[in-house]
Amino acid sequence: MVLQEYKDYFTDVYETDDLTVAVCNAEANHAQLSDMPHEQWEDLALYYGVRVPLRVNKNGIIAIHNSQLEAWGISEAQLKKDAWENMEKKYPAVLRTMDDVLCGMCDSISLEPEAEESLAGDILFVLTNDGDIQGAACMFDRKIMEKTAAKLDSNLVILPCSVDEIIIMRETEGMDMESMKDMVREANETAVKPEKRLSNEVYHYNRESQMLSMVKPAQPEQDLLPDRSAGEEAQNYDCDGQNGYGMSGMMQQL
Repeated sequence: MVLQEYKDYFTDVYETDDLTVAVCNAEANHAQLSDMPHEQWEDLALYYGVRVPLRVNKNGIIAIHNSQLEAWGISEAQLKKDAWENMEKKYPAVLRTMDDVLCGMCDSISLEPEAEESLAGDILFVLTNDGDIQGAACMFDRKIMEKTAAKLDSNLVILPCSVDEIIIMRETEGMDMESMKDMVREANETAVKPEKRLSNEVYHYNRESQMLSMVKPAQPEQDLLPDRSAGEEAQNYDCDGQNGYGMSGMMQQL
């Protein structure tokens, strides 16, 4: 059920201009998700909504419920396709170095292969979208993750601390993933507002296999990103409509 104060943001006509994709912690939002079009991936869930001013909703998004789809006569598959397409068009991915973020700089790193930039000295990166609202959904876009891994020339370690952005590192030999998880958990407990918290887990993106998985001891990767050749279900998520670093201190400034 949509709260009464949000009803003005939904009309009898299905409109795609403000559609967006968002991500949340699945367990913490289990009750709300039961009445919403969504998909669960590991401990996270993708859902769909419309962009609104932050003064209206502190997350900047009002979720679409099943009742809206029924009123519009729109299928869940169509909603997902349109939302991802609108994300690509109006809220494209933005990659920045952590140093630039902490210095308040708005410079971004082009994800296009022809753009040459020297990033060898940078350790931490922030991936979000234009507007910095619900940018963590970018980690479920196959094209964005493929381009990011190519730009950084590495497999990726992903720290999904906030619904608005994720922190990305190049994978290096001997990384202590348990320590990474401890840092994410500490940041969530001390620096991230409760409504912005996403996960205490660490994710991994394999550049060669294009697989995204939550890091688990002695378990194989699972393909959480859509396979464009897998039919309608894959189309739900692709944007082409097919679907020891002082972490706590840094998160306080994000």
